[in-house]
Amino acid sequence: MYKLPYFTEEDHDKVIAFMKENSFAVVTGIGKEYPVATQLPLNIEIREGSKIFVTGHLMKNTDHHKAFEKNENVLVVFTGPHCYVSASWYTNTASASTWNYITVHAKGKIKFTDVTASVAKELNN
Repeated sequence: MYKLPYFTEEDHDKVIAFMKENSFAVVTGIGKEYPVATQLPLNIEIREGSKIFVTGHLMKNTDHHKAFEKNENVLVVFTGPHCYVSASWYTNTASASTWNYITVHAKGKIKFTDVTASVAKELNN
């Protein structure tokens, strides 16, 4: 993704709103031999002032889970509307065609919790 300043959204609230509206995101990481990616429905929360926390469910003992355990660095890609822009639409026909899209790339570290087990334990008390 080209991150050009004139196409970069600086309004934090708009970025968060976009992430929430497009929360079925691709979570990518480094596998043993190749990159791994999985698409997950995610919950976006703001905590401790302005820190962004993304939570979701990933099944244990899958190749993705194992890869993420070995390397906690992840990239989460939130994608939105997109469309082809033909050069024939420009007044200057020497311009190249392009693709118009909206996306957020969020980098961070993944941490696994076992919420299901703790909830079950609480219910069994």
